[in-house]
Amino acid sequence: MVSSKKTYFTLTVTILSCCFNSNPLFSQDSFVVNFVKTYNSLNNAKKVFMYDTLRGGKKLDVYPFIKDDLQKIKLQAQAENKTDILDKLYKFEGELFYLKKNYSKAIPIFKDLLTKKKIRTYSDSARILHFLKKAYVHIHSLNKAIEIHRVLENLSQSHPDINPWLLHPKLSAIYYEMNLYKEALDQQLLEYPEIGKNDHHMYLGYFNNRGLFWNKYGNYDSAIFCYNKARSIFETSHLNKKLTKTDRFTLGLIEGNIGQAYMELNQYEKAIPLLKNDVIGSINTGNFLNASVSEIELAKCYLKINQLPLSKKYLDSANARLLNIDDYKSKLEIVKQYANYYDKVGLSKTAVNYFNQYINLRDSFEKEQNLKDLIATQVANQISEKENLISDNQKKIEQKNKEVLREKIIKNSLIVGGVFLIIIIIVIAYQLIKVNTQKKLLELKNKKIKTRNSIIYKSLAEKDLLVKEVHHRVKNNLQIVSSLLKLQTLKTTNKDIQVSLNEAQDRINSMAVLHQLLYKNNQMTRLSFKDYLSTLISQISSSFNSKNKNILVNVNLIELELDIDTAIPLGLITNEIMSNAYKHAFSALEHGVINIELGLLTNNKYFLKISDNGVGIPANFDLSSIESLGLDIVSILSEQIDAELKIFNDNGAHFEIVFRA
Repeated sequence: MVSSKKTYFTLTVTILSCCFNSNPLFSQDSFVVNFVKTYNSLNNAKKVFMYDTLRGGKKLDVYPFIKDDLQKIKLQAQAENKTDILDKLYKFEGELFYLKKNYSKAIPIFKDLLTKKKIRTYSDSARILHFLKKAYVHIHSLNKAIEIHRVLENLSQSHPDINPWLLHPKLSAIYYEMNLYKEALDQQLLEYPEIGKNDHHMYLGYFNNRGLFWNKYGNYDSAIFCYNKARSIFETSHLNKKLTKTDRFTLGLIEGNIGQAYMELNQYEKAIPLLKNDVIGSINTGNFLNASVSEIELAKCYLKINQLPLSKKYLDSANARLLNIDDYKSKLEIVKQYANYYDKVGLSKTAVNYFNQYINLRDSFEKEQNLKDLIATQVANQISEKENLISDNQKKIEQKNKEVLREKIIKNSLIVGGVFLIIIIIVIAYQLIKVNTQKKLLELKNKKIKTRNSIIYKSLAEKDLLVKEVHHRVKNNLQIVSSLLKLQTLKTTNKDIQVSLNEAQDRINSMAVLHQLLYKNNQMTRLSFKDYLSTLISQISSSFNSKNKNILVNVNLIELELDIDTAIPLGLITNEIMSNAYKHAFSALEHGVINIELGLLTNNKYFLKISDNGVGIPANFDLSSIESLGLDIVSILSEQIDAELKIFNDNGAHFEIVFRA
C-alpha cells in the first residue's frame, strides 16, 4: 500500500508553506527588495545581525544580492580582528551549505563552531545543533543524529526558553526513520510530558504521529484510536470557528490516515469518505501529491468493492495530477494499480503490460535509490574520516608540546646545575686562598655559614613553592575527576547512576575548594576555615539552585584556622548535610531556611551546627541502621576527627558536630 502520509511536524511546515505562498503580501520578490533596501542603510554589525535573523530559505533567497557586500565585511573584520563578526559569517557559510543540501561541507563547519566555542549564545548553539542533527538525518547517519539530539535535549533543559521546535525531529521520529517502530512508540511516551495539553499543535501532532507508528507496527486498531484522538483535539480547538483552507487540509490529512488504517482492516466502505475529505482538503491548498496519493487509495477501495468505473475514475485523476509531480513511489504505485484494475476487468494483456512496466520501473527506481544510499554512506564515511584525522592531528600536537616542555625542563635543569657547580668551585678556591691566616679562615667560615644559610633559605622557599604547587595540582586533578564524572553523567540515562555521580562530584568539589584556598592564600598546611566554609556553602547553594523553590541560607561563622586533616572532613560533612537538606527537607515546601553556625565552646573545642526548618528526620531514626551513604559519611568522618555528632529534631533536622582545633 502507498503511504506518503507524513509526521505532523512535516505536515505543519507544509501547511505554513501553503499559507505563505498563497498570500501576495509575502511575495518573494517584494520581500527581497525590501530587505536589501533596509540592509544597505545599516552599518556592518547591524547588517550581519539583520541577515542572521532570517530563517530557512529566506537566507538563501537574499544571499545572491548581498554576497559581495558580505565578502567586504569579512575582509574588514579580518583587518580589524573582529572575531564576533567573523564567527557569524562562518556560521552563515555552514547554514548556506546546509540549505543547498551540501551536507558534507556543512557538517564540519557546524562541528568546528561548537567545539571551538565560536557560538556566543545558547540560542545560536541550539540552532547549530538543530542543523547538525538534521544534516546527519539527511545523510542517513542516524546514530550521529541521536548523539546530537541528546546534547540538544540537555541544552534545552538548562535553557527552557529555547524554541521547542528546534528539538524536532524528535528522537521517536528518528527511530521511525530507522524502522524501529516499537522503540519509536516507547520513546514517544518519554517525550509526552514535554507536550502541554494547551498546545493544540503539539498535542495533535503527538497522537497523529503515534497513529503512524502503530500503523507501521501493524496494530491498526491502536492507530485508528490515536488518529481519532488527534481529530477530536482538532475539532475541540476549532469549535465554533470557521475553518480555513489550511484547517480543512490538516483535518483531511488526519482523516486520510484513518482511511488508510481502515483499508488495512479491509473496511473499505469506512475508508472511502475519509479519503475523499483528504483529497478535497489537499486540492484546495494546492498539495496535489497528497491528493493523488489518496485518489490511488480510493481507486483501491472501489476495486475491492467491485465498483470498477469509480476505481478507474480515481486512477485516471491521480495519473493526471502525477504527470507534473516528481514522486517515484506514487508513480510506481499507480502503474501497479492500473495492472490490478485491468486484471480485475479481464483485460489480461493490458494487465500484463502494466505489470511488466511496473517491474521495469521498480528496478530502475531501486537502482536509483541504492545509488543515493551509497552516496549518502560515502559522505558519512568521508565526514567520519575527517573527524578522525582532526583528532589524530590534535593528539600529535599535544604530544609535540609535551616533548618541547620536557626538553625545556631538562635544559633549565642543566643550566641551574652548572651555575651551582661554578659556585661550589669558586667557594673552594676562595677557601684555599684564605687558608694561611686565622683571620682569613674565620672570614672564610663566616662566608661559608652565610652561603649555607642562603642555600637553606632557598631550599625552604623551594619546598614551600613545591607544596603550593602540589596543592594546585591536587586541586586541578580533583577538578579533572569532577569533569570526568560530569561527562559520565551526561553519557548515562539511568537516573540512579546520575544521582550517584552527581553526589560524588559534589564531594570531590568540596575537597578541591580547600586545595584552591591553600594555593591562593600561600598556606601550606593550615587555612582560614571561615573562608573555606563560606566558599563551600556558596558553591553547594549554587549547584542546588531551583526556580521552583526559594531556599535561604543563613551563615554565622567565627574566624578559625584549622589544619587540612580537620578541615577536609568538616567540609565533606557540611556538603553531605546541606545536600541532604536541599534534596529531602523541603519536598513539600516552596520556601525553606538552612542555618549554619560555627562557634567556640571552650579554649580548644568548637562546634559546627547545621539545621533546617524542613520536614525533619523520622521519629524512629537510628543512625546505625539507616541505609544512607551520605549519613554514613557524616558518621565516619566525625569519628575520624574524634568529634561528637548529635542529630535531633527541633522544627526541622538539626546536626551538631563538636570538635577540637
